[in-house]
Amino acid sequence: MELEKAIKTWKKLGLVKCTLTFDCGGDSMGSTSYAFFDKDDKEVENKELADFFENVVYDKVEFYVNSDGHYQGEFGTVEITIDEDDEDDFVYQKNAQSEYSENMTSKIEVELSPEMIKFIKENVLNINGGEGDEVTINFSRDFIMTDKQEKLLEKIKTKIENATSEFEPELENEENELQDWFTFTTNEEGEVLKIKGNSLTLEITNSYTEYRVSN
Repeated sequence: MELEKAIKTWKKLGLVKCTLTFDCGGDSMGSTSYAFFDKDDKEVENKELADFFENVVYDKVEFYVNSDGHYQGEFGTVEITIDEDDEDDFVYQKNAQSEYSENMTSKIEVELSPEMIKFIKENVLNINGGEGDEVTINFSRDFIMTDKQEKLLEKIKTKIENATSEFEPELENEENELQDWFTFTTNEEGEVLKIKGNSLTLEITNSYTEYRVSN
């Protein structure tokens, strides 16, 4: 279908607008659907017009499909209407939101027993891990671990695993969405463990999705 025939069909059906609903990302266009409405806001089906717009809309509207680990994609609508200044053409208006993957770093305190703190001070260099990973404990010295110490170590791991998996940072924008992914560490290389009383400080980085208005 050519533009001239599309205009004639549009007017013959008494259409007021067409709404294209779309989502894209991951280097490709996702799902698309076209809905046509008349002056009474009644939906009118027409496959020929849907096929016409599917062939031309990508030349009229820029969609951002290429994800890069930070930018994830966009979703929304494109409203198509007759051009008021030139009734022999259409106007395309995109209304969409983009998704970005962002990280937020926080500090949390894990309450441990005096016995656990003593063990960490004497034997541990670093503790780290993340979502879906076992808590990793790197030791500061070589030693033969007793059965009692092994049990204590497992309790320390459980305490840390529970604290990190249950932690939810407060996002500045309530429309943003917290993701499952996170990593944590007690200290970077060359730094000392941060211990205050019976509390061990962890630095945890959470990932969240930020929504922004698309161009």
